[in-house]
Amino acid sequence: MGRYSCFNKQQVLADALDLFWERGFASTSLKQLEDVTGMHPGSLYYHFKNKEQLYLACLRHYIQWHLQPKIERYLIYTAGVEGLRRFFTSGYRHQADYAFRNSCFLVHASNELHLLPDESSVMVQEGLEMIRSGLLMYLKTEQEKNHLPILNQQIVVNELINLYLSIQLQARITPNQHRLDRQIKLCLNNLILP
Repeated sequence: MGRYSCFNKQQVLADALDLFWERGFASTSLKQLEDVTGMHPGSLYYHFKNKEQLYLACLRHYIQWHLQPKIERYLIYTAGVEGLRRFFTSGYRHQADYAFRNSCFLVHASNELHLLPDESSVMVQEGLEMIRSGLLMYLKTEQEKNHLPILNQQIVVNELINLYLSIQLQARITPNQHRLDRQIKLCLNNLILP
């Protein structure tokens, strides 16, 4: 009779996600995953099959527990340009212990897609589509409430997606918060404000 396996899957995924976020897929070893999750090799293989499947589970976890709440908090429930600004700045503003989270995990994943199963590309696209939908919903709401003179919402959403991705990349390379804040403010003023 096999051993009963009792573990907190959400905690394991959160811990593994942090390790992947900090080190990347290629630089993360199974030993490091065992150490950070507290799981034995057999348990990791039993529950996740391999490192690639664990990474995919972490990517799903990120989209559900990090990205979706961020979209809801800043683009749906926080009004005005301040909500939009916070959506952008929240990606690189973290306590020192979590400095490795200075950019969106989707950006990290996209850098290693060639090492990952095809499903990861689909998931990254789904995450970007969630951001696109959140931004479009935000623009429609703000346009109705504040009569923003946005002639083509799709063009503005595309520019906001480009800004989001470039800010995430810049935050990863040179995390200068003040410079990033200024860039976001300038871009949003040009795209959104009348």
